[in-house]
Amino acid sequence: MGRLRWPLVVLMALGALVGCSSAEQNGADLTTDSHAVAPSESGDTAQSTTKPGPLAPRQVVRTADVDIEVDDVAAAEDAVRRVSVAAGGFLQQVNSRAASTTLVARVPAGKLDQVLVEISQLGRVTSRDVRAEDVTDQLVDTGSRIESQRASVQRLRELMQRATTVDEIVSIESELTSRETELDALERRRAALSGQVEMATLTVSLDRPSTAPDEDTGFLAGLSGGWRALSATGAFLLTALGAVLPFAATLAAPAAATWLLVRRRAALRRPTS
Repeated sequence: MGRLRWPLVVLMALGALVGCSSAEQNGADLTTDSHAVAPSESGDTAQSTTKPGPLAPRQVVRTADVDIEVDDVAAAEDAVRRVSVAAGGFLQQVNSRAASTTLVARVPAGKLDQVLVEISQLGRVTSRDVRAEDVTDQLVDTGSRIESQRASVQRLRELMQRATTVDEIVSIESELTSRETELDALERRRAALSGQVEMATLTVSLDRPSTAPDEDTGFLAGLSGGWRALSATGAFLLTALGAVLPFAATLAAPAAATWLLVRRRAALRRPTS
């Protein structure tokens, strides 16, 4: 029995060692697999967080000034009105004179180029100026100030509800009114900028072509030209005479006195017969 016991003990010990080594190897494999998967997950996470988002479009205010010579100012004015309305815009101002008209139209910014092409066909374009101003930073800054001002107004309203004395109510109400006024001004400014971005401003000046006066020819034209030259010469001589006459009148009296004195002395020197 003693001889059989020791081999059994050795076999049991070897089995235990094999089982422990297998468990350790499986644990190591699991650990390796988990580490192998972890970098992939962290890499995917890093990749997803570093993707840049889409850039916000720039906010641009567009304006244009066009001078056009047309034969019929009234017809061209109606054409500008029709083109502006067809593009989704409207006429903001019209200033008509005897031979010219100036119109200020608001048209969608995206259709400004199309409107310019159609209007340029009304006559001869003598001047054209198209400008663009980026107001993105102004809109962003105004929006941030609006959010801050709204938060400030909300805090003051909460303080107003907790106020217990008349002095507190008066002080908070005064400050609240001031903040609300500033908030309204900021909102109006943002609305105005947004409106200018959405609708471009187009100023169109319509004028009739300038014509040089015809030169007169023939006998009557020559006679008229000679008479004008004679009149101009006479006017020049009269002007010169008028300029010299005061000096002549001033010098005449001393000259006459000198002449009389010299004559008298000459008469006294003559011998008497």
